[in-house]
Amino acid sequence: MSSATRLEGLASPTGKLETEQNTTHLPTQEKAQSYFELGISLSLCLWPALTLAVQNHWGGPDSADKRDWFSGAVVSLFDERPDTDLEDVETVLLQVMQDEFEVAVDDESAFEVAEQIVRLRRDCGRGNFGEVEALQSRWNRKAGHAGDVFQKVERDEAEDDTDYDSDDLDVTDDEDEDKDIEMSDAPAPKEKPAPQIDEDGFTKVVSKKKR
Repeated sequence: MSSATRLEGLASPTGKLETEQNTTHLPTQEKAQSYFELGISLSLCLWPALTLAVQNHWGGPDSADKRDWFSGAVVSLFDERPDTDLEDVETVLLQVMQDEFEVAVDDESAFEVAEQIVRLRRDCGRGNFGEVEALQSRWNRKAGHAGDVFQKVERDEAEDDTDYDSDDLDVTDDEDEDKDIEMSDAPAPKEKPAPQIDEDGFTKVVSKKKR
């Protein structure tokens, strides 16, 4: 299957000649898919509702793993149903948040994330990776900020501790490295079984906790 078939919106409707010219500038299917999957992962990692659920372990002790699985579930949705639209994605986002994290998202954030994911699919298919790269920059800034906050807390605690001796100041490089927060890379989507389709043609996401 060509990239123009796999990812929608690639061929120009104005004529065969223009379509052939544009196709020469399209990315490979593998590159487009790789960026799209990264975009899905970043979109979910930067979703405040999901971030709060993971930080508070509302999905249990493996909440972070569930977030990775969540990314894979969305990727599989598009792999199995190329005609997946915004409404389908929003439905899955809301369903997983409810089933896996017991969170009822009642604002418009699920719609906004779904809209972003559908837009990323279109853009990645056209070779436009600008939004994915912008999301990556946001994630990197967030990671750096978290590291700065962590280091500030460490310094403040050290300044407040007046009962110490000189041995307390001998900290090895290995110990410093153990204290760093590694957030530079967004979690990679985890593979999951294909979504199930019910008799009415709607997608059912198999709950991670039921597998």
